[in-house]
Amino acid sequence: MAFGRKYKRFDKVNGSNVPIHINHPTKRMRPILYHPDAHFVTKFGKRFIFEILDSELKDENLIIANILLACLSPNTLKVIFIVPREEDQDKVTDLVFTIVGNFSMKGIPKKELPKVVATLYILESEASTPENVTEVLVNSAKDRGVTV
Repeated sequence: MAFGRKYKRFDKVNGSNVPIHINHPTKRMRPILYHPDAHFVTKFGKRFIFEILDSELKDENLIIANILLACLSPNTLKVIFIVPREEDQDKVTDLVFTIVGNFSMKGIPKKELPKVVATLYILESEASTPENVTEVLVNSAKDRGVTV
C-alpha cells in the first residue's frame, strides 16, 4: 500500500477490503466480487492489480482462479503476481502464459486483457518494511522489463 501512495500517478490505492466488480457482458447476472491483495487506480481509471501468492501455491486451482479473476477485471492495465521464492515464479508464469494465450485464442480482444501480466518474487527477508518491498518490486520489475 505504501508503494502505491509513493507514486502520484495513482488516484486510489486499495487493499483487499475494496472489491473489484466483474460483470457479465449483458449484466443479467450479479457481478463476481474479486478481492485482490492490492489494486491501484490511475487518474485515468486504469487498474494495476497486485496479487501475493503464498498459501495459494499449494493448490494450483487457487493460482488459476486468481489469474482468471485478475485478467477478467475491468480496466486492468497491469497484473503483478508476487511469489515468495524464485522457483515458484516459473510455475506461475507458465500458468499465466497458458491462460492468457487461451483467452486470445478464444476470441477475447487483446484490448480487453491486461497489457502486462508479470510474476515477481520477493524473499521473506526482503519484505520486512514497505520501503524494502518498494525497492525490490521496482528493481525486479526493471530487470524483467516491466514498468510500475
